[in-house]
Formats: sequence, structure tokens, C-alpha cells
Amino acid sequence: MKTNLLPKLTPSEFEIMNAVWKTGELTMTEILNRVNTTHRKKLKRSTIQVQVNRLESKGWLTHREDGNKFIFKTTVPRQEASAAIARDIGERVFGGSCVELVKAFFSRYAVSPEEIKKLRELIDKYEE
Repeated sequence: MKTNLLPKLTPSEFEIMNAVWKTGELTMTEILNRVNTTHRKKLKRSTIQVQVNRLESKGWLTHREDGNKFIFKTTVPRQEASAAIARDIGERVFGGSCVELVKAFFSRYAVSPEEIKKLRELIDKYEE
């Protein structure tokens, strides 16, 4: 499934997707526990259930049944989703300019020498 055909993710939905991307498959309880490890105010199971249901209806998640448990997995690999999100931000916020997108990140975050080396290698790869 192509991410450009899927509805955009809300920050809360993206958090759930991150949890599932990290492990491959999770039960509802596992999603709840993982999401709540990053929240000061613990979210209720019903809140997570609503978001997971939305993610399924949007096409981001699917599930299989194992006894009385639903096991959820993503329909799109993280790398594909990340690229689509970056493209969307690049086009909407930076008018399609990759340079402006990268400049915005450099002005906001400290970039390590290792990351700069990787970026140079990436640029060299695309210049070939």
C-alpha cells in the first residue's frame, strides 16, 4: 500500500505507529504499555483503542486474531512512511526545496560529525 494514498497521521497516531514499527506486531495491551512509557499522564485503554481503530480504518494498521487477542501490525514500512511524511512537509512548508528543509533541521538541531559524514556520503551517492 502506498503512503501517498493513506490519510495523514495525527501526532497521537504516529506515536502508536512508532510503537508497532519498533517491534513488528503488538497486542492492544502492548501498544498501551509502550505508548504510556512516554506520557506523564497515562492514557486509558479506551483512548488507545479508538486511535488503533482509526489507524485500521485509515489503512495504516491491520490485525489478526490469536485466541481472544488482536495482534496489530503496520501495512507500510517505517522508511516508506517517513519518506512520504518528509516529502509532504518539504512540499507544504518549504515549497519543495530540499535545501530549505535541511537548513531548517541544521538550524534547530546539533548535527554530530558522524551525521555530517553520513550526509556527505548520501550526497555523493546521489551525485553519481
